[in-house]
Amino acid sequence: MRSAGPRSYTQTQINSWAASASDRERFQEFLLRPTTYVAIDETGPVGFCGIDADGHIASLYLRGNRQRQGICTSLVRHVLDYANRTGINRLHAEASEFSLPLFLKLGFQTVGTETVERYGATFVRHLVECHLNLSGSYPHDCKDESH
Repeated sequence: MRSAGPRSYTQTQINSWAASASDRERFQEFLLRPTTYVAIDETGPVGFCGIDADGHIASLYLRGNRQRQGICTSLVRHVLDYANRTGINRLHAEASEFSLPLFLKLGFQTVGTETVERYGATFVRHLVECHLNLSGSYPHDCKDESH
């Protein structure tokens, strides 16, 4: 957030994101409560995406210097595959300014917006969702660009 954030967020918003990660216990719960996929390279973790049992995509994060390399796309596809395997038929998320284009590219639809306050900063989040094909094949409304 600190490296890529200045393009889309104010300094107050960037500081708020950083503060949320500084509470180690709360951050660990944020990462470990959902089923979380982690992208790793030779330097260690570079990104993660988590999904709750109800289909809520609880997290999507990528280290700033790894953007535009297909890593977040791969992480979200892992979550889509997990949802198909476990019978989750609706996925939904609160997309940031950064993640909204990715969700839209993968076939999610915007269903609204919300404004939230975190650590003294106000954020607008885009509410997105997609519905999966109940037959267990690839998602109906979510695109599989690999085929």
